[in-house]
Amino acid sequence: MNSVTFDVTPPHAPGTAWRLAAELFLPPGKVPDTVQLLLPGLTYDRRYWTAPGALDYTRHAIGEGYAVLAVDRPGTGASEHPPAEQVTVESNVEAVHQVVTALRRGAPGLPAFRHVVAVGHSLGSGIALIEAARHRDLDALVVTGLLHAVGPLYPEAMPALYPAAEDPLLAPTNPPENYLTTRPGRRTALYEHPAGIDPGVSAWHEDTKSTVTAGEGFTLDAIYQPEVAAEVRVPVLLVVGREDRLFGGGDASTEDAASVVAYERKFYTGTADLEAFVVPDAAHSLNVHRSAPSWYAAAHEWLDRRRPARGR
Repeated sequence: MNSVTFDVTPPHAPGTAWRLAAELFLPPGKVPDTVQLLLPGLTYDRRYWTAPGALDYTRHAIGEGYAVLAVDRPGTGASEHPPAEQVTVESNVEAVHQVVTALRRGAPGLPAFRHVVAVGHSLGSGIALIEAARHRDLDALVVTGLLHAVGPLYPEAMPALYPAAEDPLLAPTNPPENYLTTRPGRRTALYEHPAGIDPGVSAWHEDTKSTVTAGEGFTLDAIYQPEVAAEVRVPVLLVVGREDRLFGGGDASTEDAASVVAYERKFYTGTADLEAFVVPDAAHSLNVHRSAPSWYAAAHEWLDRRRPARGR
């Protein structure tokens, strides 16, 4: 694992730069020509992808021969924390685009990769979708924790947030004004399926929470717009927890993969390559559930079947 930083230019302020922190994971031997770019969701940072033990997604991916770049999005983790109103969905999208460009071109301490696959969670998935639709520089998308239908708990997501400066865990980090996080205990109610998670991992889940900005909250609807998914031209794998209550339900049933694809097909009209995987005994935050390795394996099997697109 190597620490990597990127200086990205926010779209509202040419001539300035935000510093993004990331970790690059490489398998032994020759550097692969495909890298997975991991994008965490709302109130998460890159630690979401390195959950304890067998739940560590990065370990699984490098075991399958991939390079992996796990990024702290603007305003999260070890990345720079700009004013909250500047950290929007739009500024996230353009920051990710600049990271993709750097991955393809190479940079000091960073090899160049021929193929870039984005793997997102929730908000990170939405950011990857917009980036792929707008810039057409990704080879495939693994979209986890995001459907075009909201579930019964979705209205509770925003009220579950409060100022990060008031949170016992995050207050010592001096989060800027209008940086928010989940209230203590709310991650369990919103993001977890208690029967599918070990208590120690649930505690880790709470202890590794990060932030979301008011700017992201005010612009969140951008990721759900039908025209975004319609402009995606690359293969897409949708991954959702069967017990997710933030997304799905009704016609967008998460009972099985066929139901997910049947509902989402009307949105992903620009690609003929759309598949889904439903994670058993898992709610919204897939990676903290005991069944998470099932989707890790399914995602890599899916990528292996698209080997020409990866050049692996």
